Amino acid sequence: MRILFEDYHYNKEAIPSLEGIAPIELQNGKMKLPYVGYYYDADEGAIFILPKVFIVNNQAFGRYIPEKIIDTSADNTFLSPQDKTFLFGVSAWLYQAIALFNAHHIDNEITSSRSLAGLVGNRGEGEATLIDHILALLRFNKEHQNLFTYIAIIQHSGNNKIHWTKTICQTQPLLHKGKPFYLNCKTKSKIINYDEELIVLFFSTLDYLARSYHFQVKKNLNYDTLKAHRVANLIETGKGTRLLRKIRNKYFTDELVALWGLLYAFYEQAERVAQKKEYSERLLVRNFNIVFEDMIDTLIGEDELSSFKKQKDGKIVDHLYKDKSLLEQKNIYFIADSKYYKEDSDLEGVSLYKQFTYAKNIIQYNINLFNENPKEKGLLPYRDSLTEGYNPTPNFFVRGFVDPDDLTYRDNKLKLDFKKDDNNDRYIVNERFINLHFQNRLFDRDTLLLLPYSINFLFVLSAYVQSRATSDSVGRFLREVFRNNVIKVFDDTYDFYCITPKYNGLSQVECNKKFVDTYFRKLIGKIYCTTDGMLLLALKKEESDNEQLLENILHDVQKEKITLTSLQNRTTD
Repeated sequence: MRILFEDYHYNKEAIPSLEGIAPIELQNGKMKLPYVGYYYDADEGAIFILPKVFIVNNQAFGRYIPEKIIDTSADNTFLSPQDKTFLFGVSAWLYQAIALFNAHHIDNEITSSRSLAGLVGNRGEGEATLIDHILALLRFNKEHQNLFTYIAIIQHSGNNKIHWTKTICQTQPLLHKGKPFYLNCKTKSKIINYDEELIVLFFSTLDYLARSYHFQVKKNLNYDTLKAHRVANLIETGKGTRLLRKIRNKYFTDELVALWGLLYAFYEQAERVAQKKEYSERLLVRNFNIVFEDMIDTLIGEDELSSFKKQKDGKIVDHLYKDKSLLEQKNIYFIADSKYYKEDSDLEGVSLYKQFTYAKNIIQYNINLFNENPKEKGLLPYRDSLTEGYNPTPNFFVRGFVDPDDLTYRDNKLKLDFKKDDNNDRYIVNERFINLHFQNRLFDRDTLLLLPYSINFLFVLSAYVQSRATSDSVGRFLREVFRNNVIKVFDDTYDFYCITPKYNGLSQVECNKKFVDTYFRKLIGKIYCTTDGMLLLALKKEESDNEQLLENILHDVQKEKITLTSLQNRTTD
């Protein structure tokens, strides 16, 4: 098995010559591969090209020199057995992710086999690669440990026990002090066990594959497996499929029939590979960022909003979903973009401005719906007609990263890329991530905040492959973290007040209206009325005119200093 990395600068001799895969030659004479995925070559064996997110500080996973881990065979003493197991594991996850993306987007242009700008593969519909068969065998082993234990218990029970009837009838005892002693006892003989024969072949095959692909085989049974050279001989001579055909009608349980099918499919493919010197198979993608977008969207996006993501100006939003507003229980759109690796330079330029444009388009779309029919029920609360304030639109950017000190799949390691103050409590918002027309107007439609996040790429990769089982729980968790972090940043940046005006003889609704009409010029963009009639005032911390505003306008008005965090608890109750 060989390991290469996307866009890493290799010497020419380090990159094997692969049919249909053209590396890019650089000005310094080195070469790079602009692909991610799997390639099998009859001469080179399995080759995995991993995404460049795994290159940290010009080292693979921040630990290894990439050239030293190209060959993971037994001759490579630079890598420990644990290192090799990890490399196969991440390669297998990556392969499954690309295959899953391909299945999700069959008709998409990126999956055109005629265009290396997208995903390429030479397997037909319904066909499987050698890696598919290996992964299927590994899944069967993981999911059927109880089956193997049960068969061993049933088949071995009674074996080697003394058969007393045969012993007494067929052997002569030795008499000692009037007591017979049988020295040649007859035992229950063991007949040919086809269940065991199939299981032995299965574990022998896994042992053989583990030598090449460096994965660990979980075995709770003490079967005597075949040596690796004997399994290799079964493949090279075609005896593997012949052996399986010979015993194919010996199985009746669904699990063993399925196991027979998996083994036969593997040996048939392996024999085909062994007999074709020019045989190759591949599953590659050139723009892996589109696959990563699908990963994130599978976790947090909403399928029913897929058409809405295509905006009228031709822009396409990466991720879009509905969640509770930051101010109340009503839903609002959350907008996100993603990139699977962190560039050397921080977020700037196009990446920033297109996200602000996405949010402006979403807001305008909802305002158009409101203008067309302001009394229609179910409209999202984007603009408050009383104060003409706008509900803040959550907008964030997600980038993948790899932690060299903790290469785990379990922890999302999601973190907001804003620094905190010396007390490590309050977020310091980078002004570059704020779009505004007026200072200190949180509820102005042009005041937009983009939150940059980093997330563990390995976590996203494994969650995507297991999306059918985990997407709901993982998605809910991620959405909650995103929402809570936006609230925390706003709480760290603004002081919030709940305003309750009181005028004699007027209802609370009339009081709110009179107060807003009286101070509209001074409060525009600073105040917002929720759908249940609560007036919220937001003032940016440490602004010089805040105290004067509070003194002049709110001296005879009831006000309560609150936080958005406490507001969530109040509205929930």
